Amino acid sequence: MLGSFLNAQASGLQNARLLLGGTLNSTAGQFAKLAAVPYSKSLKLPDLIEITPDLEQDGIRAANLFDANVPTDELCAIVAPGNTLLASLIGDQRVHYDFTRWIPLLTAHSAAIVIVRTDSPHTGLRSRLRNFFIDHSVRLAVSHPTGLELGALLGLTLLGLQPIAVPGYTKTSDALEALKRNEIDAFQVLPYTLDTSLEEFLAQLPPTVAPLYYSGTLPDTFTDRIPNFLEAHQQLRHRTPEGNLYEAWQAVSACAYTALTVALPMLTPHNFIADWVKASSDVLQNSSIQHWAEMHHFALAVGDNASPFLSRATASLNARLALQRWISFNSPRWRDNQETRLF
Repeated sequence: MLGSFLNAQASGLQNARLLLGGTLNSTAGQFAKLAAVPYSKSLKLPDLIEITPDLEQDGIRAANLFDANVPTDELCAIVAPGNTLLASLIGDQRVHYDFTRWIPLLTAHSAAIVIVRTDSPHTGLRSRLRNFFIDHSVRLAVSHPTGLELGALLGLTLLGLQPIAVPGYTKTSDALEALKRNEIDAFQVLPYTLDTSLEEFLAQLPPTVAPLYYSGTLPDTFTDRIPNFLEAHQQLRHRTPEGNLYEAWQAVSACAYTALTVALPMLTPHNFIADWVKASSDVLQNSSIQHWAEMHHFALAVGDNASPFLSRATASLNARLALQRWISFNSPRWRDNQETRLF
């Protein structure tokens, strides 16, 4: 297969590279390995596109390199996971990049669903939750408080449920088993991390466990059964959410349900942007990529259709500062296993 590219006519530049925000086994790595051939063909490269993995899973090191050291004689795109976007939002001191300046080519997105224990499967959402959590807080499974579950932590707080972050859960299956053992009360599900279909996963939940809300994109067959965050907030708080922390929640949630973003540096010449957009469209049509997306419950967007998904992960300065103040206020509480508060 590599030989077919040796005779191809190069388009503009001779070198091209996919810079991964993760290892070859990560979601970004899986995508890159499948997309390498269609990208190389469409860009008319003389060789198979180079894939440069990162030993870290959060993509921060790769994004720093991408913003600072992209050679001018090379076509280079980053394949960044949602963690990379989230680190910038929360003010991680390792971050020296600004993803809002990137030019998005392709996004893979899904949904983030918060699952909670309730006291009865037959009563309304408000009475179910209020009755069950009247005497204790919601113990939320997280990998760590500022991981991709941060959106669930903030979302439950905005709903008035004062969650306690229970760290150490990196797999949905482990969180579900912990919930069955009454060690936690809630966890977040990212459909692209499941080993089964979302329908099968929801069907195996105990009778008194149910989705509380979702953010992102769900098929219509699920939206009739699972309220979105606005609907859940209206039912529980009887008003529409607003303010800087709600804006921050929208951006943080987008980081969780946007599994990866393929992007170019801000100063990429227009002709190369056009080449990459065309190549990303070709990648979208590749049967292996389509099968991978279906298997992991992804919706893919390219070019102008991808831009809104990166925009959703951005927030105003006031919202970012409010988020970072909220994290600073609650960090000691999280260390001491105390309830999360708004302020």
